[in-house]
Amino acid sequence: MRIIERAGGLTVFVMFAALLCVSPYTAVLDAASPLAVISETAGRVSVMSASSAGKWVKAKTGDFLFEGDRVKTAKKSRAVINFISGIEIEVNEETEFVIKLSEKQGDRREEMDMILGEILSKVRPGADYRVRTPQAVAAVRGTKFGVRALGNMTEVYVLDGMVDVFNDYGKILCKQGEKTSVRAGASPTSPEKLEGEYLDKESSWAAGEKEELNIELEIKSDRGFLTGLPLELNLKAPAQYDGKIDVKTSSEDFELSSDGKKWRGSSRFKMSGGALTFYCRKRLPGPGVLTIDNDDMKTIITAVNFDEPKEKMLKLRLDDGREMDIQFKK
Repeated sequence: MRIIERAGGLTVFVMFAALLCVSPYTAVLDAASPLAVISETAGRVSVMSASSAGKWVKAKTGDFLFEGDRVKTAKKSRAVINFISGIEIEVNEETEFVIKLSEKQGDRREEMDMILGEILSKVRPGADYRVRTPQAVAAVRGTKFGVRALGNMTEVYVLDGMVDVFNDYGKILCKQGEKTSVRAGASPTSPEKLEGEYLDKESSWAAGEKEELNIELEIKSDRGFLTGLPLELNLKAPAQYDGKIDVKTSSEDFELSSDGKKWRGSSRFKMSGGALTFYCRKRLPGPGVLTIDNDDMKTIITAVNFDEPKEKMLKLRLDDGREMDIQFKK
């Protein structure tokens, strides 16, 4: 993120795909905030929220996921999930896992508790992320790796970077082009080299990389990110592009508008000539999360922390018809 001071206000440029950029105005999300968003589904994908008392519901593209949510895919089904922190996972068929969040000395870490199946994780360098199975834990150092939970055995294979694989019986480092397996009650096996054909076979289930637009998001504010204050958002495509853009907010008090006058929740806007301007505002202080997506562009997830204004303007109308502007400061 680049922060540029301009006369008359603050302009914040954000350019990323499914990445939370940290700035003085970006939220540190609390436990009640979404951790991820479902950016792609194929077949039957279901979610059981932590507060749903065991009820599974059909997952849709754009659904937010929170700590404790359980996700599963049926046979011949797939899903792609993007975390606010920038992690992306591709979920294979017949897979089930729970999203967890842990915190130690102020540092947050996303964790996947896998029950069965297979996920492929793409993790940016510096992220703290772990995948747990009944047999082992895979902790990353910035990488692309797969984990299979197969009954009483776990397999970990690394397509890029390095992964620490450990349990109570031992620990090994698995590097790019290697795999290891862990059985119940045993330490991880020594890494084995993945042959070319085996490597292709292991990753063939994942959705193929498709060409997607990298959209630049510009957020403008004259007075910072304050509750009740509209923010102007500008989307720019690298080429002339016309299409519908879906924007979703994380809470009912986080609203959108095409003109800064009429406000509503999640909306669909029309991008014309590779450019789109719309507005958002939040009525209550705290973090707000936006997801911006369509079939042609990389998913954008951005979180902004809205503060309560330190100054408030009130208009006092007297009985004789005169009006007075009164300013309060905390």
